[in-house]
Amino acid sequence: MKGMQKIKRGKSFAGVVLYALKPGTHHKTDPVVIGGNMLGTSAPELITEFDASASLRADTLKPVWHNSLRLPQGDFLTAKQWVMFADDYMNHMGFSETHLRCYVIHDDEAGQHIHIIASRVDLIGGKLYLGRNENLISTRVIQELELTHGLTRTKGPSPSHSPSPARKRKKLSRGEQQKEKREGQPTAKTFLQNTIDEFLTSANDISGFVEALAENGIATIPNISSTGRMNGFSFEYAGIAFKASQLGKAYSWATLQEKLRYAPERDNALLFALKASTMGSIEASDSVTEASREEDTKPSLASAMTEEVTSRPSQREHRVETAETCEAHTPASNVLTAVEPARSKDYPMTAVIKWLLSIPYLAAFAKLLKGTGKTFLHRKSSFSVINTVRSAEPDVKTSNEIPHDFLKSSYTPN
Repeated sequence: MKGMQKIKRGKSFAGVVLYALKPGTHHKTDPVVIGGNMLGTSAPELITEFDASASLRADTLKPVWHNSLRLPQGDFLTAKQWVMFADDYMNHMGFSETHLRCYVIHDDEAGQHIHIIASRVDLIGGKLYLGRNENLISTRVIQELELTHGLTRTKGPSPSHSPSPARKRKKLSRGEQQKEKREGQPTAKTFLQNTIDEFLTSANDISGFVEALAENGIATIPNISSTGRMNGFSFEYAGIAFKASQLGKAYSWATLQEKLRYAPERDNALLFALKASTMGSIEASDSVTEASREEDTKPSLASAMTEEVTSRPSQREHRVETAETCEAHTPASNVLTAVEPARSKDYPMTAVIKWLLSIPYLAAFAKLLKGTGKTFLHRKSSFSVINTVRSAEPDVKTSNEIPHDFLKSSYTPN
């Protein structure tokens, strides 16, 4: 037994119901509803019930789910056998008993087949059937049920079927393999690879490919250069983005544009729109993040300023206490020396003196003066005493009228 190449989803139940129940000359018997869980059997009744279920989720664009199961030519099943097979199939695909569905049988020269029409909206709570990776799952389920129901085994890809060499994919790292084994479900990379492989076999253009991926929770991000050249796609799933090179050569732009029949005049408008929407989302996210950072920073700045203001008095008290301690244990002439280095940064003259001392010739000049014994580094009082003595000595020799007491008071040895 084989299913359709691609399970279809649609917006309107009327179209698919009318198509499935429409008589045709190629049919041996007119199509009829042979099973399901719906009350009505005619097209108007079925459409009304389906539309009622879809109204529970007005936000769902495509509530219709449609697949076909066909026997090999020459095989035959009774209506009861078809219903049993279809019920098992839908349960394995993940539909509950409260998802409306009907089975319509067609019998023609190519063989028996049934159309399964279902609503993706659950009648209980309006839960939506997602059906991720459902085409690959459908193939596996059909093969298992063929064995269970004793039907002719049809050839098809096995669940572990690996891609052809022309469509190589990147292998999982050891950590990713361990994560899959531990959690019992595929990683984001595996899910992306499987889903893209699936839709590449059925999608005929870029718009259909992008739409199909979006329905499975995958965002397609075009990589467009500043010159407007399309260079490929990145794919994001569950908040994790992968470049095509991270998934494998099978997903490079050289492969995809051939598979999807890329036509610039037809597809560029969609690609640029996708790129613009992606950039808009990133900028909005960045602005929100920046705003939150500013809000988080303001209290920190305020608290820091408060801490600085409150800490100043204690620092001043510490300086005063240090100066007083030094004054108690240090001669008065050294108190300024002990305290002043900590305050030197408060006097702009300090910077000037440092700058003067950095002049090479000034240091040499000071050394020369020091060598002669007449350096300006000596105290000024020494020069005053010497000059007084020298001016007084000639007066002693030339005049006897100068009292001895005056000379004694004019010169006092150090």
